[in-house]
Amino acid sequence: MPNPVAGDGAQIVPSNDPPLDERIADLAGLPIADLRMAWSDAWGTPPPKGARRRLLMLGIAWKWQADILGGMSRQLERRLEALQAGFRQGGAVDARGARQASAPRLLPGTRLVRAWGDERHEVIVTETGFLWRRSCWTSLSAIARAITGSRRNGPAFFGLRDGDAA
Repeated sequence: MPNPVAGDGAQIVPSNDPPLDERIADLAGLPIADLRMAWSDAWGTPPPKGARRRLLMLGIAWKWQADILGGMSRQLERRLEALQAGFRQGGAVDARGARQASAPRLLPGTRLVRAWGDERHEVIVTETGFLWRRSCWTSLSAIARAITGSRRNGPAFFGLRDGDAA
């Protein structure tokens, strides 16, 4: 069977490379040294120091897919550049690249302790909110208001924002 001809008269030659999904599946069987070489071939730079096997496999697979199917949109590239710039400056940025105050992510089981007046208040972070005085709350600000009797920024009250807890 003759090779198909492109619109400009050039012949389209089928590739001898295995399909992309097979190449990606084969990454799982490669030794780490071969994964590092594959990373270097795909990205043109050495892999990050200390990169684990899973990261190498995901990075290589993404790069191969991007080369064949197309990479990120220009809008996404701009968003990532803004996030990277904010990260370098030591703070979070929003979708427009404006800096935002950052608070640590609270994992379930985290205990927040705050002394107010002559009482010690302990809040436990749960999957769905916060536990304080055997009651479930959805907001640290609501707890801070209950403790102080006035409107407060809950994360700031519990010392999760920059500056003093007021």
